[in-house]
Amino acid sequence: MGYRGLSEQWLKRRAGDLHWQLIARAMGQRDAVFTCSEGEPLYAAFCATSLQLSRPHLPRLGGEITLAADLYRVGHGRLASLLCITSDGDVVGRMILVSTFVGRSEPGINRSVVRRSPRALAMPPEAPLVIRRVAEQTSAITRDIRSDGLKLTGMSGAQTILPCPATDFNAAGLLYFPSYSALADRGLFQAGVKHTRMIACRHVVYLGNVEPGEWTDILFQNRPWGHNVILRGSEERPLALMRVRFRGDN
Repeated sequence: MGYRGLSEQWLKRRAGDLHWQLIARAMGQRDAVFTCSEGEPLYAAFCATSLQLSRPHLPRLGGEITLAADLYRVGHGRLASLLCITSDGDVVGRMILVSTFVGRSEPGINRSVVRRSPRALAMPPEAPLVIRRVAEQTSAITRDIRSDGLKLTGMSGAQTILPCPATDFNAAGLLYFPSYSALADRGLFQAGVKHTRMIACRHVVYLGNVEPGEWTDILFQNRPWGHNVILRGSEERPLALMRVRFRGDN
């Protein structure tokens, strides 16, 4: 549990572990450790995550949270999981996670992360429509950014935050995917946005990574239902786009 009910950070960390375990199982592996054909390390990095909490008020301190997920394939080179979240037997939400395999083209340099194929391929069932829609929207956003750059119309002034290696990075030395949401929340709070409402959904498209010691800009646009948020690294390099909606809003 977190400050406002179910901890989103805890939930995403557990969901990510479950996603990677499902990939390893589909590849016939016991451990979620992946390599390319040359034996270089690969990572199942997330392209997008979509969290929806239909009843975020139900989880309680001392209650039991259950996560159940199935793995699917989405086009060429991407895998996705659809995760059901229950609290004491009641469904409270779902999460979609879409990933692709990446590796570093330069050792130790997070900016050099590129897509690569794993040594073994997983062939789970084709993704249902709800997952394909998330994957298609992610691809469209990524294409637009590559061709036109980020459109910052209506965005507020940036809040600048320095991610901490001890808490925001993972064992691979990459900015951990739940940290993008945490940095966004930190930036909004630093800008004076008060967190008084329960989160209903958060959709994130991941576009890049940062080096330890690299400052991150958080830009946001207030909406009646929540916020649109952009994360940028140095030289205005896009890191993530997200849409955050709060409970009780239209």
